[in-house]
Amino acid sequence: MRKWRSVVAVVVLFVVALAWNALVHLVVLRSSHDAVRHLLRADLAGKLWLSLAGTAATLALFVWGYRRFACDRSLGEGLRYGLFFGVIAGLLVDLNQYVLYPIPAWVAASWFAGGLAEFLLYGALLTRLIPPQAGRGMVVGRD
Repeated sequence: MRKWRSVVAVVVLFVVALAWNALVHLVVLRSSHDAVRHLLRADLAGKLWLSLAGTAATLALFVWGYRRFACDRSLGEGLRYGLFFGVIAGLLVDLNQYVLYPIPAWVAASWFAGGLAEFLLYGALLTRLIPPQAGRGMVVGRD
């Protein structure tokens, strides 16, 4: 049952990720997308599967880490975990893209803010998708 909760959590977060990223990048941050459109791969459609696989792998790692390290699985803890993961992911991805590619700083900062909000949402959702187990206590990493 516990493994199924993790699988369901990854699937739910994957669907949320697709909707979130479509909303953020194609609607809210449309101007930043337009600012880097000329940098997109000509064969982007052929590589889309790789982006989806990377998203699924990131979410699986996010869920695993939450299950492994969350103690009380409260909303506050979920938000702190989402903040921690979001900051790390943002520094690894958005800062690196700003350094490597000729993109404006405001684009990278917009992506960072959007990613941070995204992982905060994921952390909050996990507190509902993977609640604490009865009698579990506060033993870190035990399921």
